Amino acid sequence: MNEKTKRQTLITFYFIFVLFGLSMIVIDPLIPIIAKEIDVGFDKIGIALFIGSIAALIANFVAGRLSDRVDIKKLVLLGLFLLFLGFALFGAYFNFIIFIIVTVFLRIGFGTIDTSVHSFSSKLFIKDTSRIFLNLDMTWYSGAVIGPLVISNILYFEFLPRYLFFIFAFVYAVFIVVFYKICPKRKIRDGKSSQNKIFHGSHKSSLRILKDPVVIMGSLILLFFMGSVMGLSTWMTTYFLSLGLRVALGSTILSLYWLFSIIGIVITARIVAKYKEINILFYSCLAGIICLAVFSFTAFIYVKIAALALQAIFFAAIFSLTTAISANRDSKNSGTILGFTIAFAFAGSIVFQPIYGYITEYFGKEYIVYITLAGALIGFVFVSVLFRIIKKENGRRSIKDH
Repeated sequence: MNEKTKRQTLITFYFIFVLFGLSMIVIDPLIPIIAKEIDVGFDKIGIALFIGSIAALIANFVAGRLSDRVDIKKLVLLGLFLLFLGFALFGAYFNFIIFIIVTVFLRIGFGTIDTSVHSFSSKLFIKDTSRIFLNLDMTWYSGAVIGPLVISNILYFEFLPRYLFFIFAFVYAVFIVVFYKICPKRKIRDGKSSQNKIFHGSHKSSLRILKDPVVIMGSLILLFFMGSVMGLSTWMTTYFLSLGLRVALGSTILSLYWLFSIIGIVITARIVAKYKEINILFYSCLAGIICLAVFSFTAFIYVKIAALALQAIFFAAIFSLTTAISANRDSKNSGTILGFTIAFAFAGSIVFQPIYGYITEYFGKEYIVYITLAGALIGFVFVSVLFRIIKKENGRRSIKDH
């Protein structure tokens, strides 16, 4: 693949991830309206979302395994097609059975796109994986910032959600055509690679890499950090209700939270060339936990909001740095590694969301932040272990070099 095609493919990925973040974020706030439209209770909605989360977890792992063995272009196109089909169905038919089918289609599509695009990028840009992953996260966060604003306008102008789903379906259809035209059907090569090898991992070596302590620690980091921190974003407006802030104001704070996450990604992208990924990950997680502790225990609302903003900056790059560190362990089998680690991130959501709901229901909304803090502290234990593993490896390499 020549440099021009690689650049066009990457730009297409960035636009896909803006839409990816936007279309993921806008669905959850519309759940009450969707439940009313299809005339079902929240318990049934919860069952459908749980089924969808399981489907996404499986899709991540399967897409990761396949991306090391088949043409990744086909996986990206499959993910885009499922998202197109899901949103088109949801716009055309509005009932509970369709909601379950659509939820499964969308979650499989999101999971497939997430893993296959990261895998595709890691194979195209071996020497620049961290920066590319950070840019992908930045574009996703951009969509996440726009999402709540879109919802506000939909509710204000009484715009039917199904029309929005048709728009999403149309845009995903456009990306299917654009990506098919831009990306040639051939094996992926990295033009900068000294040996210019074709990346096609063997079955045994791809499974063996999952036993690597770095990959295992990276997966556990994503399980606890993404489960707890992303859970906080879902329950943030509920938490601020316990402090007397209206949902509208809580939604504004949520948008600002995503905005400060973008700032964190931008800062990390600027320093990642100067400092090692593991050092940035370790110290940003430490600083983020300190800010999260202040957010959890202070009684002053403005101090809370300031601490939350700083925490968003420090935690913003956890996903991209952890996946990049893991993927760099074996470029040939990066798809399997990414499928495995990203599946753990989805598993974190499956584990933590019921915990958030149970604690909120039976203990109170004010306890939401303590779940986040507990999850982050456990995640930091694994960050510390990963930090020590990589430091020891670097030390052994230095001794051998001398």
